Amino acid sequence: MLISMTGHGSASDTFDWGMARLDIYSVNSRYQNIAVRCPKELYALEYPIREELKDRFKRGKLTVSLYASFAPDLKTARINGDVLENYFEELMSIHGRLKLLEEIQLEILLDLPGVLEQPEVCVFDIYDKVVEDTLSVLNEALSKWNEMRRIEGDHIASFIIQTIDKYEILIANIEKEWDNAFRDELEELKRKISLLLPGKIQEDETSHFDGVALLADKWDIKEEITRSKSHIIKFRETLNSPSSEGKKLDFLLQEMLREINTIASKVKNAQIRWYVVEGKCLLEQIREHVQNVE
Repeated sequence: MLISMTGHGSASDTFDWGMARLDIYSVNSRYQNIAVRCPKELYALEYPIREELKDRFKRGKLTVSLYASFAPDLKTARINGDVLENYFEELMSIHGRLKLLEEIQLEILLDLPGVLEQPEVCVFDIYDKVVEDTLSVLNEALSKWNEMRRIEGDHIASFIIQTIDKYEILIANIEKEWDNAFRDELEELKRKISLLLPGKIQEDETSHFDGVALLADKWDIKEEITRSKSHIIKFRETLNSPSSEGKKLDFLLQEMLREINTIASKVKNAQIRWYVVEGKCLLEQIREHVQNVE
């Protein structure tokens, strides 16, 4: 199973205290990266949202934006009657001592410290309820986000399966071509040694063939072909594992690229070298898609 790192999910709901909407976006990243954006009055929700997200994905850059609007009664500042009364009584006392004729206007007192309680105080009173409701909206958004990532992951898996099948056929073609080319390469090596050391060969033919075998081992690609086959099997097993294993697939691709590059460095056969070019292109195509997988 593959899950894409790229996705989007959005959800909203209305509650007694107001409305909450959450938007989730994710893009590729080598590591887990979480960014939470909350309104100023709800900045304290960043921690519970972040904690809820940590175990929901392995890697990727995830951005969560919270938008909220509060019910009218929470937006309205409240008058603290006790504070207002204390201000009024003190002003009346001063008013009497100074024998002032003007009446005291209560609306003037509203700007004095402590008379009006700002909406943030009211939100704090229902903070636990706001957190609970916001996390319920978050879970709905995460569900949509994950669904989109799974669908995208299925598309990626379909492409990778087709491409790895082509690569397996290509490795089989390299093996078949090498079976035919190996004898010619070996005979050519013998001929070159014979030209360089004609006298030595008649004197010690055994050493001659030992040298040929030693040199042949350095340009024989049978081991690389065998390892390439083994990597393909392991790659398919990882691709079909119950969880998305993007990093493991990426490491396997590095090993597969190493083997195909070694084949290119060893052989001179034109057809095999062309197969190598095709193989590297296929592996790079797979790697581009795997780098988008969680």
